[in-house]
Amino acid sequence: MGVKGLETLVRVAWQIVQLSGYVLLSPIFWVLVLIIGYQYARMGRIKTYLFGVRDSSVLRVTLISILLGIAGGLLGSVLMVLFGVTLPQEGIYYILILAVVLMLVHPRFLCFAYAGGLLSIISLTLGVPRFNVPHLMALVAILHLIESILIWCSGHLDALPIYTRNTRDQEVGGFNLQKFWPVPLIVLTITTGITPQEGLAMPEWWPLLNPGEIDPVNSIFTLVPAVVGLGYGELALTVSPRQRSERSAQILALYSFFLLSLAVAASYYPVLSWAAALFAPLGHEFVVYRSQREEMEGAPRYLRTLKGVMLLDVIRPSPAYAAGLRGGDVIFALGDRPIRSRLDLVQALYSVPDPFRVGYWRTHVLNREEVSEKQCWTTLYRSEVESLGLILVPGYGGEKYLEFQTAGHFSRWIARWKARWQR
Repeated sequence: MGVKGLETLVRVAWQIVQLSGYVLLSPIFWVLVLIIGYQYARMGRIKTYLFGVRDSSVLRVTLISILLGIAGGLLGSVLMVLFGVTLPQEGIYYILILAVVLMLVHPRFLCFAYAGGLLSIISLTLGVPRFNVPHLMALVAILHLIESILIWCSGHLDALPIYTRNTRDQEVGGFNLQKFWPVPLIVLTITTGITPQEGLAMPEWWPLLNPGEIDPVNSIFTLVPAVVGLGYGELALTVSPRQRSERSAQILALYSFFLLSLAVAASYYPVLSWAAALFAPLGHEFVVYRSQREEMEGAPRYLRTLKGVMLLDVIRPSPAYAAGLRGGDVIFALGDRPIRSRLDLVQALYSVPDPFRVGYWRTHVLNREEVSEKQCWTTLYRSEVESLGLILVPGYGGEKYLEFQTAGHFSRWIARWKARWQR
């Protein structure tokens, strides 16, 4: 890349930053932010219902999602311009509409991988709607690459502690990982009526994707702002939220790189368009299936233990959190009293003076395996606060369990009609 090419990329990046500022003034962006804030507030209400604790982190979590979404949008926009991903504006609308329709069948189908893959297969088979399939698959790949980075950075934050049942009908503790990001994107489109001086003079090696029927020399490309929402949802029953989000981010990044490679290859060898169109939904389904199987069929992490009382989570802020206690710790002593059950814990809390010493086991995990268990002590200052902020693993009685809905609205409607006809 020469000096001129580098200068062009810097100028393009600066225009992307400027246009992203306009996206932030768009009502659509802030409507999406309100929807995201509502989803986080809903999770807070579930936490209150399950554990009787008030979650005051909605504003903080929403702000973090906004900032990370903006950063992800800038990176995604640069990548799409670098690869030369060009789609007609109505193409984005087709994907969004199809994604909403697929959501009615199953909630997890609200994803560009399924909608984009199905739309590409229809286009390749019928010829309508007519799309540049490699460019569409590159868009899907870049969006998932950005999503993997966002999951790595924040997928584990403020995970919702839950009680549920796995495939073996065990009562297990775990976390529901839910994250949403408003992502301002700047996409390339071909326009008319603009003089070349107003457009982007790109270097000779651009674009990395074969433009197909588009002549990049005699065409005028402009940058157009858009807004998309990315989401992440997963359960962590066998590992910590951090471990689960890291694994998922790694697998999703590999999926994205492979799909992007297929898209680039398909832009030069059209026969590979079928491979890219099929891999987009099938590869994504494998990623989802692998994660669900690991968590629902693997050895649960958050279960009752004979060594003491295991903590599922610790409310923040709380005396227990300030003392350094975290989810996964196993309390074995309060003061000089041994703790083996919830009853021991409750009785000890009524009798020990304030402040009091807490003994606990902490497991250190390295390379996906438990390698050591360390005995720790801390001092807990109860003061006048009623709740210490401890959420225990299930199995002590009185827990409220969540049943996760896997069917979409359309599937549930079909099931109800079948039940009526079978009467």
